[in-house]
Amino acid sequence: MSFTIDPLCEQFGVAVSGLDFNVAISDAEKHQLQSLWLEHGIMLIRGSNVSPQAQIEFSKLFGDIEAHPLESIRSKEYPELMELNSEDERMNPVSWWHGEPVIGRLPWHKDLIYTAKPNRGAILRAVVLPEHDGETGFGDQSKAYDALSEDMKARIDGLEVVYRFEVNLLSMPFLDTRDYRPGAGAPKTPAEAGFPDFPDSLYPLVFVHPETGRKSLNVCPMFMDHLHNVDKDESDALLQELVEHVVRPEFTYLHKWQTGDMVLWDNWRFMHSAPGIRPGDKRLIHRTTITGDRVLGKTLAA
Repeated sequence: MSFTIDPLCEQFGVAVSGLDFNVAISDAEKHQLQSLWLEHGIMLIRGSNVSPQAQIEFSKLFGDIEAHPLESIRSKEYPELMELNSEDERMNPVSWWHGEPVIGRLPWHKDLIYTAKPNRGAILRAVVLPEHDGETGFGDQSKAYDALSEDMKARIDGLEVVYRFEVNLLSMPFLDTRDYRPGAGAPKTPAEAGFPDFPDSLYPLVFVHPETGRKSLNVCPMFMDHLHNVDKDESDALLQELVEHVVRPEFTYLHKWQTGDMVLWDNWRFMHSAPGIRPGDKRLIHRTTITGDRVLGKTLAA
């Protein structure tokens, strides 16, 4: 089998086309795909005959995969698949942003960053796409760190950041919620959404990737709470400055899906977001999650 490799976009990433999932991937091809992922951090697979089983098997090239803890959003036929279904009203309540209703909107975040053991990565596959919107954003925290001034790099070296699990966006201090209004039925606590009450987690503000050694700016607005052992005013000002830096266009990419697309990203390096879709539109994404195999943060006592 042969496949073609192209840049994903101007900012970062790689696009792979020509993979035939009816043919076994050789050890050499497996090594090449793993190396591409580690180097670029995000990989688009396009134009291939991808089935749910093929997605599951492809995901296993990059590590063990895990089922979502909420059984209600697992595929009944393939429990390893998480179904991101816009028609699931419990998981996708309508909210209001800038006066417009939207479902499925998620601000910039990293999966399980509010625990000490974040996911290694994940794959999303577009099954059904809405007529409008429905993109997914990705942000490269390594590029964001590299672009910091030397003075800022020195200033943040050794600082630690606390992440806190919340479901109420209004309680997250670094989200711009001035034009946000939760809809009726939106959960206000983790328990209302069916999640456990996670203790806070503590991470280096400058995160060193365990496999590449590359540094990242470990800042994402969703779930981030404060700098550890830093005065609140100083913490708030510095983190707000870094948030504004990390979401700049040169570090981010908004993927416009085509049916069948698969996108794999490195959750240790990239944050992601979902701008959401209009109520009434249909969107179904199948997700497989690659297990985090290392403890990268600390769990703080409740």
